Amino acid sequence: MKAPISKVKRSLPKIEKGLKQYISLMERIHRVNVVRDKAFQRDYNAFFRLRQRPKEFYVEYYKFMERRKNDKHLTFEQVLKHLYKKLERVEVSFGSKLLSMVRPKMPVWDSKVVKNLDLKEPPHYRQADGKKYANICELDEFYKVKIHKRIDDFLCTEEAEEWIKLFDERYPEAKGISKMKKIDLILWQIREK
Repeated sequence: MKAPISKVKRSLPKIEKGLKQYISLMERIHRVNVVRDKAFQRDYNAFFRLRQRPKEFYVEYYKFMERRKNDKHLTFEQVLKHLYKKLERVEVSFGSKLLSMVRPKMPVWDSKVVKNLDLKEPPHYRQADGKKYANICELDEFYKVKIHKRIDDFLCTEEAEEWIKLFDERYPEAKGISKMKKIDLILWQIREK
């Protein structure tokens, strides 16, 4: 996960608006009923760019979030299985975003983050016996071993310490958010020229 420090510095100002949104969401998630609170849903949808889904997706997504928002043992696999069972959709990105709200030390699976981790996503579906099926076990393994572990390992490096130091200097109000989320936010903003 090598990125020149100059690239990290250029990414930091781009984080400001999203960081404020994230802090606000984290402050509210346990105070509101996320099923009923349309302002929370609107802000969450804007922050995580959760759009262009059928209405039943949002209803089920927020019902699940409300039921599990205090579950500190919730797993990516559980989120994926639930969304697939209820909606017949494999939602790796939005599933990981839900998980990261419930468990802030869990990373987000986003195409930009995956690219910046220099990874290639596995297929979300497989074919067997002429039938298409969700590839949930492999996706969960990819999330745990490739995304989460890679960022976790990176957090133990001097480079990560430098990224977090720069982040904290720029955003002292964000010292309470997890190191994982700080790295997540930086990775999401680093762009190739």
